[in-house]
Amino acid sequence: MPASALTDRLDAAVATGAEALFARQRADGAFVFGARRTSPLNTAGAVIALHFADPRGSAEAIGRGVAWLCRNQRDDGGWAMPGVPTEPLATAVAAAALQLTAAGPTGPDHTGAHPTGTTPGRPAPGRPAPVRTAPGRPAPDRAAAVPAALERLAALGGAEGLPEPAMAALCRQLHALAGLPYQGAPRRLPLELLLLPGLSRRLLSLRLPIFAAQALAQAEHRRRGPVGRALDRLARPRALAVVRGAYEREGATGGFSTDPWLTALICLGLARSGRAPDLTAAAARWLRRAAGPDGSWDLMPLDVTWTNFVTAALLEAGHAADPRLAATRAMLRAHQQKEPFDAFGCPPGFWGFSSPRSWPMALETAEAGSLLFRLPGGADDGHARDGIAWLTATQDSAGTWSLCVRDSKPGGFGPCPQMTAKAVGALLDSGAPPGDARVARALRRLAAVQRPDGSYEALWYRGGTAGTAAVLEALTRAGTTDAHRRAARRATDWLLRTRRDDGSWGAGDGGPGTVEDTAWALRGLLAAGLPPDHPAPAAAAHRLLEAQRADGGWPPSPVHEYIRGCARYADEGIATGLALRALAHYRTAARAQEGS
Repeated sequence: MPASALTDRLDAAVATGAEALFARQRADGAFVFGARRTSPLNTAGAVIALHFADPRGSAEAIGRGVAWLCRNQRDDGGWAMPGVPTEPLATAVAAAALQLTAAGPTGPDHTGAHPTGTTPGRPAPGRPAPVRTAPGRPAPDRAAAVPAALERLAALGGAEGLPEPAMAALCRQLHALAGLPYQGAPRRLPLELLLLPGLSRRLLSLRLPIFAAQALAQAEHRRRGPVGRALDRLARPRALAVVRGAYEREGATGGFSTDPWLTALICLGLARSGRAPDLTAAAARWLRRAAGPDGSWDLMPLDVTWTNFVTAALLEAGHAADPRLAATRAMLRAHQQKEPFDAFGCPPGFWGFSSPRSWPMALETAEAGSLLFRLPGGADDGHARDGIAWLTATQDSAGTWSLCVRDSKPGGFGPCPQMTAKAVGALLDSGAPPGDARVARALRRLAAVQRPDGSYEALWYRGGTAGTAAVLEALTRAGTTDAHRRAARRATDWLLRTRRDDGSWGAGDGGPGTVEDTAWALRGLLAAGLPPDHPAPAAAAHRLLEAQRADGGWPPSPVHEYIRGCARYADEGIATGLALRALAHYRTAARAQEGS
């Protein structure tokens, strides 16, 4: 394609993509994507929580949720979000929800659990939760749904095959409560761990309030000796303080991190414990309000995340001075949290992924802070400076960044190369030089944790492309040593090796190419110094141009990890933001090459 024709096509794609994103801007400046992201996992979790928390007052919501699960069970017997292959976690939790509610409200203690917590029994007989259907439509066959789900779960390797041990343990617990077969012994949650606040935060991170609620429930139903009972008595106030602190910190809405899944797990634990009935009732009310008109529950909203991705793309596309972004800057400032989050030991100055009350996230904090620095007048933006101060305070001892708790245990929500690379980018955007001690420590650690094949992982994205591209950009922006340069070369080689024959990128495992992975790889390779006419970035740009829809957006793929290794989803806002940013960056590089 002649250079002029390519430039014209890039100009058109960038312009239509930018306007497609501006069409999603809300009056408060946030960019939101209104299509529902209905989640079988969240629906099943909410049904279970309401069944234990308020089975009679929630009968309508439970019945509608059960009907939705039955209607949306796949032909293979399992569940997952649209476009995602059937997943064992969603299938296991949905089977438990259907089995539990088939027996109706629980017995007199409203827990449905055997007192020991080790010998499961079926819930007490009662009237089953009604299965609500549209007029004239036959009721789904709930009796056949559970056996089909268990058969599919076994074919997928069972819950024990889940890569996240905490989720495997949760499935055992739920199947024990429902009287379904399960492998292995129920896992003991040591309530006494909460007597050591620093250690419990580092070990549990984001799971801390969930652990506190679930451990409270287990302590009520598991037999222990005198020492164990004494430790439980000492730890209960601490566990309740963790959950209540998060509840009050978020404005006492009853929701936790605006997430139905987290709220359901905390509500379930509190309900089974019999402690804090006011929190249980508030969480149940929040879940009922969060139900969709069809009886299902969505994923959590991502107002800050969407806004970060979109704004980064619009800045790359040349809209830094666009007056429409003034409201976006105000929205980001308003969503920064100026109070500490005591449950996690977090200082103020962070961003969450959704509301001004959602839980702290290093990734969103790095991205939002970077954007504020890059908007007009950013050098004097106090909110951006506060975000950098938060990142500085939460940098791990080794130089990396974890999700929200400094020095979190590796794995789960511990150190993440992609988050670390994003934090490095925010520091550089704030004016920190490559030799800054925080940057140097981060890059030294990134060079040390590179996988043998040259790739890097990312907590919130599957495969190696997202993490490898992000780290490659950080290494080439700030790397000053031979170790940094070697790591950058190996990351570049990995990206080039994993390019698909059609010019796209996927997860790096031979699977299909996606818009998101192709956009990440394109930016990473350009940052590494490959010229725009090199076959790899040129083919990537072509693939993105071909994939753009008539409305200016790009189609999403399920590359995002909702629960690491266990639940994934696709997101249109992130896909379009990534594609537009990559093409705008490619256009800038192509123009520079033409003018040289």
